[in-house]
Amino acid sequence: MKIEGECFDLIGDVHGHLELLLQMIARLGYYKKGSSFFHPKGRKIVLVGDLINRGPDSTGVLKLVKLLHQSGIAHVCMGNHEFRLLQQAQQNPSKVPAKFLPYLDWLRIIPFFLEGETCRVVHAAWHYSSIEILRGKIAGDDVFLAKTLQKSSPEQQAVDLVLGGIKVSLPETPILYDRFNIPRKKARIKWWLNLEKRSFADSLYSPMQPEIHNQFPNPGEIGIIEPYLKEDPIVFLGHYCLPPIIPKIMEQVVCLDGCVTCDQVLWAYRHNGEPEPEERNLVSCPASKKLYFS
Repeated sequence: MKIEGECFDLIGDVHGHLELLLQMIARLGYYKKGSSFFHPKGRKIVLVGDLINRGPDSTGVLKLVKLLHQSGIAHVCMGNHEFRLLQQAQQNPSKVPAKFLPYLDWLRIIPFFLEGETCRVVHAAWHYSSIEILRGKIAGDDVFLAKTLQKSSPEQQAVDLVLGGIKVSLPETPILYDRFNIPRKKARIKWWLNLEKRSFADSLYSPMQPEIHNQFPNPGEIGIIEPYLKEDPIVFLGHYCLPPIIPKIMEQVVCLDGCVTCDQVLWAYRHNGEPEPEERNLVSCPASKKLYFS
């Protein structure tokens, strides 16, 4: 989906944290006007997906974001949590929590990615060939949605890559642990880079412990990577639940998911049309003393 303009305030995964979302909207300079919000400079909000689950008020977030979207103040990108909800509604409607039913029709029209003149937005990975498969598709198309439920179909694989990123198998020894000290057999990787001959320590996103510098991801698993072109616009993501020590900016890629439920911090980026991301445009809420913002 195309979005017009250059000045966007992009907000990371909210996961049901309504109060933090309201704080962030206020901090970014938006004011209440009637039942919605506006920005005195005409800026627009962009949400990178994963509005629901984990936090205390998913329906409150859906109500607010739907209002912002329908009033033209916000653009919204599909997250894997919203998409799984829509798949569940297709497979077994009786198991969909009643609180989400009023929002299903609206969620079905949310696009899988957004494209502007100076930026792109996708929940997990701008995988070029998958983006083309999903171009023009919405979850409201029942035929398309059914295809995403067929194992190994092009539609299922494209959705998995765009909304879930690329994963690789981890070595049996040593066992690797994520930031929550959970042992893992698979992990997400830096899909925007050519990872040929890069060790696990240089490939995983985010890092796992212990760091492994003398073993490498399976070439077949990293073979589906389509490295992001440095001359392309900035691409904004969520999804990766980054610990505070991991940079949010990686060349032309900006990840705004700081694991809000775990760290109680919501992240955003004030984009003003710049061709390359700038650290000073990152915003956190509650605010971090280490951050700069314009």
